[in-house]
Amino acid sequence: MEQFIQFIRSTNEQLGIEAPSNWPDGNDLNYSRVFLNKLNEYFFQTHDGIGNTCLNDEEYQYFSEFHRIWEANHVELLNARVDAEQAHRAAQSLSQAVRRYGDSILRLDYDTAGLSLPAIAQVRFFTANQDFRRPPEGQYQRYYDDPTRFDAQEIADSPSDFLTFMGMTRLSQSDKRLDFARNAANFLLQNHISAYQVAESCNNDAGGIRDCLVSTPNMGYGLKKANMLVRDMYEMDVWPGLQNFNLIDVSSDINTMKLALRSRILQTDIPLVSSFLDIFCYQYSYIDGMSAKAWRTAWEQWCLIDPETAPASPCQMDFLLYRIGKDYCDDKRVVEYLCENGHVFFYFNARLRNCRLCATTRPRVRAFPRARFFPCQVESERLPRENGRIMLNNNLLQTFNGVCIFEDTCLPMTELFSPFDPPRSISIKGKTSWTDSYSYKEKGGGGMMG
Repeated sequence: MEQFIQFIRSTNEQLGIEAPSNWPDGNDLNYSRVFLNKLNEYFFQTHDGIGNTCLNDEEYQYFSEFHRIWEANHVELLNARVDAEQAHRAAQSLSQAVRRYGDSILRLDYDTAGLSLPAIAQVRFFTANQDFRRPPEGQYQRYYDDPTRFDAQEIADSPSDFLTFMGMTRLSQSDKRLDFARNAANFLLQNHISAYQVAESCNNDAGGIRDCLVSTPNMGYGLKKANMLVRDMYEMDVWPGLQNFNLIDVSSDINTMKLALRSRILQTDIPLVSSFLDIFCYQYSYIDGMSAKAWRTAWEQWCLIDPETAPASPCQMDFLLYRIGKDYCDDKRVVEYLCENGHVFFYFNARLRNCRLCATTRPRVRAFPRARFFPCQVESERLPRENGRIMLNNNLLQTFNGVCIFEDTCLPMTELFSPFDPPRSISIKGKTSWTDSYSYKEKGGGGMMG
């Protein structure tokens, strides 16, 4: 309890509030009860008459008193902004990387299973709007199993059968996924088009396609997924003649947002708050948009300093940024070991048993993990190698020989490096969401269930 009381004291001190001379008066437990109850009440409890907010054309009761403050003031509190100087450094890094490794580092490897362009469009249209931690394997191959399953009328009539066919029923938020599948099918039916014809129906205007998808309610196409679909259709030559392709932004995810923050292209006045405080995901949406703006700024700088290597649109940076965020910005990737003979070395997991430097010694010499690092915080030659080659397959560490292309931007081996984490979100609607987690002052309890 002493630590909790100290937390209360230090909070007051940081706010410049002097505690009374007799505080606490020996009843630490009671002070803690009052403080905890008030915290819970302010941040996580609602009450009758609190009022409503409107989001995505729907009205919801405020989750708590904090919810109202957070909705109105999250932008000012976070004060996210793009640093032009850092964006310029990032542009230089991207230009140098493409000149050294070729523009293949920007391209996605699409395995479309030899499908026709209309079939590719139909499959991608009904998968891009769903939430995945990683895209489903063999999504295009599934078309050969039964092409009729991708028929819009078939999906509109029975979206659950489509989700089962695609193996999506094991994923969470099934009610949301049903709506996405049904409404996407109805979008095509109501406009009397196939997915292949979406571009033509929007005059082959990339920005118009994106805006049309985003403005259709509850179809699953927010800005991120709409940008991603347009990018994919362009890259796969399904919609090759798009106008205004440069309007399509990087499809922000936790990796591209993480990289924007850690490279300091995107800066905030305070570290981002936990998703448990980001009620109704205002922070997530704000940082998502600002991250796209940050990478657009870097792309604009790239076009200025080296137009020969710059891609036609920011969205074509997407895959490279995503992979850097996943492969290099992983603080669990590299583990430092110390062996019983005093050797210090690094490996790519914490399961190693014996020292790699004492390989010829018998009996084997035990090694023990003692710290974790980002790959960019370890000198390239000290990263785990076999026959001179970094011991990771299909990983940018191997492609770039362990040196991150943003090393001169992030400065990971200096005190300037800020390993900020990206925002996370909690669904607004669904079984594990904000709207299913209301708690009333007079009742207590409530909250989210796993």
